[in-house]
Amino acid sequence: MDITTLIESNTICLNLKAQTKEEVLSELVDILDSTGKLANKDQFIQDIWKREQIGNTGFEEGIAIPHAKSNAVVQPAVAIGISRSGIDYGAEDGELSDVFFMLASPDGNDHHHIEVLAQVSSRLIEDGFVEQLKAAQSEQEALELLMGTDSHAAGSDYDNSIEFISEPMSPCKQKLARVKEHLLFGTSHMIPFIVAGGVLLSLSVMLSGQGALPENGFLADVAQMGIAGLTLFTVVLGGYIAYSIADKPGLAPGMIGSWIAVSHYNTGFLGSIIVGFIAGYTVSTLKKIELPDSMSSLSSIFIYPLVGTFVTCGAVMWLIGAPIANAMAWLNEWLAGLAGSGKMMLGTVLGAMTAFDMGGPINKVATLFAQTQVNTQPWLMGGVGIAICTPPLGMALATLLAPHKFKRDEREAGKAAGIMGMIGISEGAIPFAAADPARVLPAIVAGGIVGNVIGFMFHVLNHAPWGGWIVLPVVDGKLGYIVGTLAGALTTAFLVIFLKKTVTEEDEIQSRQYLNSSVEGEGEADVLAVTSCPSGVAHTFLAAKSLEKAAHSLGMKIKVETQGANGINNRITAADVRRARVVIFAHDVAIKEPERFSNIKTIDVSTKDAMLNSIALLKSTR
Repeated sequence: MDITTLIESNTICLNLKAQTKEEVLSELVDILDSTGKLANKDQFIQDIWKREQIGNTGFEEGIAIPHAKSNAVVQPAVAIGISRSGIDYGAEDGELSDVFFMLASPDGNDHHHIEVLAQVSSRLIEDGFVEQLKAAQSEQEALELLMGTDSHAAGSDYDNSIEFISEPMSPCKQKLARVKEHLLFGTSHMIPFIVAGGVLLSLSVMLSGQGALPENGFLADVAQMGIAGLTLFTVVLGGYIAYSIADKPGLAPGMIGSWIAVSHYNTGFLGSIIVGFIAGYTVSTLKKIELPDSMSSLSSIFIYPLVGTFVTCGAVMWLIGAPIANAMAWLNEWLAGLAGSGKMMLGTVLGAMTAFDMGGPINKVATLFAQTQVNTQPWLMGGVGIAICTPPLGMALATLLAPHKFKRDEREAGKAAGIMGMIGISEGAIPFAAADPARVLPAIVAGGIVGNVIGFMFHVLNHAPWGGWIVLPVVDGKLGYIVGTLAGALTTAFLVIFLKKTVTEEDEIQSRQYLNSSVEGEGEADVLAVTSCPSGVAHTFLAAKSLEKAAHSLGMKIKVETQGANGINNRITAADVRRARVVIFAHDVAIKEPERFSNIKTIDVSTKDAMLNSIALLKSTR
C-alpha cells in the first residue's frame, strides 16, 4: 500500500488547535471521521489509546506517529497535523511534538499497517522534509510535497502525463473484497483435492463396470484414494480461509473445526466456509489481546491455535452443529412426505437439492433419499443420477459455448468439470460456484431441476446408487437419461452465460506478443513485483508478463515473482529488496511472506490493474 494513496488534502491540517495529547488525538480522529474513513469514531479513539498504552508513539525531533488497526476503520487513511505551538506528547527526548501522522488501518489479515509505518518513517528521516512540511502555506502545497517526495528522491524526471489511478472502493465494497479474498484463497487450495479425489474415485467406478463403488481389490484401493481427496477438500477449504484471515495460527482451528462440522454434522463445503471464517476471525481477535512477554513466544504455536480450536469447535458442537443436523433430518422426512404427491413436484425438489451444494449436506439428503430406495424405487435414482452430473456438465458446456464469459483458469477448470460430470462427480462445479455464487448457483439449480424432472417423466430407472453417464449400462430408459442430462446441462449453460458478464481484458492481453522477461539475477532490478491470483494460473502470469513488457518499453529493470499453482517462481531475495526502490503487489489473494518487503515502498493493486494499466503503474514508481 503506497502512503500517497492514503493522503488527501482534506486529511491534512496545518494549524491544529489542540493543546494536549488527548486533544490532538481527538482532533486527528475527528478529521478522519469527517472524511468518511471511520465507521465508529469512539471505537477508533479507544484503539488508538490501547496502542499508546503499549508504548508512546512520540519520537525525537517533534515527530509523533499515533496509529491503530481497528474494526472501526472502513477505509485506510493517514491524517497529518501540524501544531504551531507544540504539544507535550510524552516523547522520549522530553521535547514538544509538532508534527503528527495518524495512521488508520482496517483490522484483518493485511500488512498495510506495517508497510505504511515503514514508509512514514523513511520519509521523516529525509533531509529537510519535516522543515518543508511545516513551512507549507496550504494543505494542497503540503499534499504536493508528500506526493512528490519519492520522485525527487529517485532523481527522476519522468513524464507525468500518464498517471496510475485506482478508484477508491466504498467501505462496504472494501469489506466484501476482503471477504472474497479470504474465500478465494481457501478455494485455490481446495481445487487440487477435488480434481485428484474426484478423478480417482470416478475411474475406480468406471473401470469396475458396475456403476457403483468397488468393494475389494485394486479398484477398491483407488476408490479409497478418491474418497480421501473428496473428504479432505472441505478441511483444506476451511483451514486456508482461516489461514488467510489470521495467518498460520488460524490453520489448525479452521481445519479441525471444518472436520468436526463435516464429519459429525454433515455441513458440507458451505459449512466449511462458515467455519473457516469463524476460526479466522476468532484467532484474529485473540491476537489483539496483549500477552505478557513471557508468553508471547508461545502465542503463535500454542495459545492461539489451542484457544482458537476450542472456540471454533465449540461453536460447531454447541451452537451451529446440532441445528444443521436437525435441519438435515427434517429435510429427509419432508422428502419422504413428498414422494406420494407427484413426480413433478418431487422431481423439482430433488433436482434443486441435488444440484444446489454439489456434494454438500443438502445434496447428500437428496441423494441418500434416492440411494436408500434404489432396490425398491429405482426411478428416484433415475432422476437424481441426472441431477448429480448436470452442474459440472453445464459449466463445462458454458465454457465451451461462450469462452469470452470466462477467465482462462475457469476455461481450464471447465475441462476437468466435464470429465467429472460424465462420471458422476458433482463437485466439479464447486470452483465456479465458490468464485461467483450469485450467478452460478441459480443456473445449476435450474439445470438440476430440468434434468431430474425429465428423468422422472421418461420413467428412467437407475439401478445403481450413482450418477453420470458411467451408470448407463445399468439404466433402463437410456434415451430418457441422455435427454435429461443434455437438457439439464444446456439449461445450466445457457442461464449462466446469460447471467455472467463478458471477460475482455484477458483476451486483449493474450493477443499481445511478449518478447521480454523478468530479471532473474539478484540485486539487479530497480522495481520488484509479486503477482498472485486465486487459481494461481491465468491472471498470475498474465499480470507478470504485462509488467515485464511495460518495464521493457520504459527502460526499467523489473524482477517479477509469481506465486502460482506451481509454487513461488523467480523468488525475490533480500538482495533484491535492498537494491530496488519499490515493490508492486499485483494480487487477488493474500501474498505469501509479505514480511520480506517491510523495508521497501509497496504499491498494492489487483492483477487486473497490473494487466490493463501496467505502463502507468510503473511510471508511478519513479
